[in-house]
Amino acid sequence: MLLKKSILGAAMFAMLAVGASASAQERVIRFGSDATYPPFEYTAPNGDIVGFDIDLAKAMCEKLKATCTFQNQAWDGIIPALRAKKFDVIASSMSITEERKKAVAFTQKLWTTPNPLIGKEGLKADTTPEGTKGLDLGIQQGTIQDKYATKYFKDANIKRYKTFEDAIKDLVTGRVQAVFADNGVADEFLASPSGKGFAIIGTPLPSSADREIFGLGTGFAVRKEDTKLLEDLNRAFDEIRADGTYDKIAKQYFKYDVYN
Repeated sequence: MLLKKSILGAAMFAMLAVGASASAQERVIRFGSDATYPPFEYTAPNGDIVGFDIDLAKAMCEKLKATCTFQNQAWDGIIPALRAKKFDVIASSMSITEERKKAVAFTQKLWTTPNPLIGKEGLKADTTPEGTKGLDLGIQQGTIQDKYATKYFKDANIKRYKTFEDAIKDLVTGRVQAVFADNGVADEFLASPSGKGFAIIGTPLPSSADREIFGLGTGFAVRKEDTKLLEDLNRAFDEIRADGTYDKIAKQYFKYDVYN
């Protein structure tokens, strides 16, 4: 009887040890996003963070057999929060620029879109220094559009906002005449009920307009020391590109090739 109890005890201990080991090995990747930038990342009515970048992250985590979590983080503090280890990856429409590479390490390009002005239909303006002269222009602070406008639209009346949503609210109410933003969020706004009567104004600027500012596309960012995580994310992205998962996700959000 004592021997039987001893054997049962040993078996239970072994099962517990295996379970603890499996639990310890479960991989969790924490993503931080400024969830105010639809369709790339935004908050659903139930409070979940959703969007194109989020779906890409989930697909990549699936390839890595990892659990991914998402938390909202204001844009102006997103790199400091990453470096403070509040999360492991920035998934927040961040353009790959040489300036940002000094602080973080980027994955390969995940997508790229041009940069238009949004304004009332018929507005006489364009994405040039002359075309923005005297224009009341809204921009999300700290974005590449902010940097570009600061450098080139010197005669515009620039009003900076904490979020893209705040800029759009002032566009709708007439406090600014136009908003300079990414094409993806511009399309999302124009397709919404609030976008009725508004349009893309002038010629959207491609990344080639200023590579130093606009960079080489958008990627996820990690801490520089997290080389294994970076390698894994790039491998997972290659896999979702190769097996059609990327295109399937993209078609849910865009009518054009968002990668190129």
